[in-house]
Amino acid sequence: MTELKRQSIIDPAVRDIMTNQEERTVGSKSDRAKKAKERKKAANRLPGRVNLDLPLELKKRVFDLAEAERIPASQIVALLLADGLRRLESGDLILDPYRRPSGSPRYDWTLDISSLENSE
Repeated sequence: MTELKRQSIIDPAVRDIMTNQEERTVGSKSDRAKKAKERKKAANRLPGRVNLDLPLELKKRVFDLAEAERIPASQIVALLLADGLRRLESGDLILDPYRRPSGSPRYDWTLDISSLENSE
């Protein structure tokens, strides 16, 4: 008795989807190299990255200024931070008027930024 073999018929649209999926999974050599380069670049930036808790209005002002000046927000913050530290070190900026007792076991003080914004 002869065994019948069934031919598999694949819809052309399904075949295209499967082919595209295989190509996407494998990826081209240049795509992999590009992604590796991007990962390395991101890793090199990591030591300079910080997360800060800022009042929403302050964050908005920074991003609005960055947009208006067409400068990255991180560079705006770096400039203002460097200037603030320079002023603090020279005695032009004093922290005492903004100090408030902290409820945190880690810190003795917090700074009332809103009093600075309201004094302008």
